[in-house]
Amino acid sequence: MDISTINSTANNHENNLYNGSDFVDVNVVRQAANDTSTPCAKLFLDDKFPLAKGSHKDACSYVVYYQQLLVFMKDGSQTGLRCPKQFVALNGHKSEPTAILLKDNGVHVELTFDRQSEKGAEDCANIEDILVEGHQYWISLVNVENTVVASSVLDQEFTAKDGSDYQLKR
Repeated sequence: MDISTINSTANNHENNLYNGSDFVDVNVVRQAANDTSTPCAKLFLDDKFPLAKGSHKDACSYVVYYQQLLVFMKDGSQTGLRCPKQFVALNGHKSEPTAILLKDNGVHVELTFDRQSEKGAEDCANIEDILVEGHQYWISLVNVENTVVASSVLDQEFTAKDGSDYQLKR
């Protein structure tokens, strides 16, 4: 292996967050983090966790119906994820979760809801934050001042969609 190969490999690692055997593109995360609005973060959701119909930016409520994530839209319609298995767990009650945990290619994304918070009150679906799992930390796509979040997400107790405990591993 020559020095150009080593430099190329190092640059690839700088441009990606490593999580197990999967990579998350940091450029997408940076773009969302540079725009402090929730709509930009919702574009990230549309890319990684597309809905069967519509866009996350038009969502006004997320609930769990049986073992499926159900999304109510501004126009009164409802939909789910295009790939339902991406919904893995929740925090709180199914009809009004405080957090939803999604997973794509081994990477978790947490949507937190709080209608009392400043960000949550501004968003139609009361999304307070959208956190992307990194190697040993979480990255906020909404709250730029908390771009890198400590392991607080790991300390939460989630309920898997089948009702069992869902553990995030450190």
